Amino acid sequence: MNKIKLPARRFEDIPTSGGIRDIVDMADRLEAAGRTIYHLEIGRPDFDSPKIAKDAAKKAIDDGFVHYADMRGVLELREALSRKLKRENGMDVSPENVTVTVGAQAALTAAMMTVLNDGDEVIVPVPCFGAYPSACAMLGARMVPLKCRLEDGFAVRARDVKPLVTDRTRMIVINSPNNPTGAVIPRSEMEGLADIAVRHDLLVLSDECYEHFLYGSEHVSIASLPGMSDRTVTVGSASKTYSMTGWRLGFMVTPPWMTSYANRTHLLMTTCAATFPQYGYAAALDGAGDDVRVMIEEYRERRDLAAGYLRQMKPLGFANPEGAFYILISVEKTGMNATEFCGYILEEAGVALVPGEAFCYPGSVRMAYCKPKEYLAEAMNRMKSAVGKLA
Repeated sequence: MNKIKLPARRFEDIPTSGGIRDIVDMADRLEAAGRTIYHLEIGRPDFDSPKIAKDAAKKAIDDGFVHYADMRGVLELREALSRKLKRENGMDVSPENVTVTVGAQAALTAAMMTVLNDGDEVIVPVPCFGAYPSACAMLGARMVPLKCRLEDGFAVRARDVKPLVTDRTRMIVINSPNNPTGAVIPRSEMEGLADIAVRHDLLVLSDECYEHFLYGSEHVSIASLPGMSDRTVTVGSASKTYSMTGWRLGFMVTPPWMTSYANRTHLLMTTCAATFPQYGYAAALDGAGDDVRVMIEEYRERRDLAAGYLRQMKPLGFANPEGAFYILISVEKTGMNATEFCGYILEEAGVALVPGEAFCYPGSVRMAYCKPKEYLAEAMNRMKSAVGKLA
């Protein structure tokens, strides 16, 4: 078609290569050729979804909940989320201001689409989840990166945000615990960020999908701080906490002044989330706490195992993650760029990692340690051997 020119202008700055899918495709080709590949590239919990969630979803099917849901989500789930947010996050949220979405990705995109215009500026700490810069580009907004450094443990510091605020700044995006670094924003810095948001009349988009994956740190929802409930969109998900990635359920909590507009955006994007899985998510929120605790303790042990191996790989650098299930590794001292290093480790060791360019952080690679300890140990041994050859 001569009249159609791709990509559309809004997508010109969105990369179509170099991300997780490219590594997965390369790994799949090697596996098809008979190689054993250790997949540390995809952040997908390997635990089963809680039985209480599966039973509730099955019952919902049998009870006939197979048609469209309310575009905001079924009331039982929004009420369960309201209880969870009060119990765990210190947020007093009406079910009327909770919207159930098709995964957290839809919540993040809908929130940004609802409020951002061409030329608006969005402050985003980097390294960051790749959806944030892509959404900014798609919406014609300008992402303003706040670079966090390995030597500081990838800490987000409020004092570094202040110089980035201009008269075009509309939003600050935060993600704690962070994908891809595992860094956690402490309460003192959250309070500093809240002060900036209030002083400059900014909206905060808080991605809290990894809130339960903590290894000693405190999770602080910025919406629970004074003056922030009316200027924060909180996003969460069933995917990580309950190992329900394939259920495609997330949510966003919006201030009352924004809710009807955000609901309309979500309606136009997806109509509604699937109905019967929502009953499973509601059951998990109220009854799967033990499943979550067992999983988090296992992830703590996996983090310690992976970090122990990485300390033996001298050309590599990393900050011990305080949360999530990722480690961002500096490869600058290897003499390779991130893509070259990922290709070398995949070919030499059969271990799949992701280049840091996918997270706006060249010179680094991301490892996801969401695999059983025996599997992870074998992958790390192979990687250690391959890195040793570089010396």
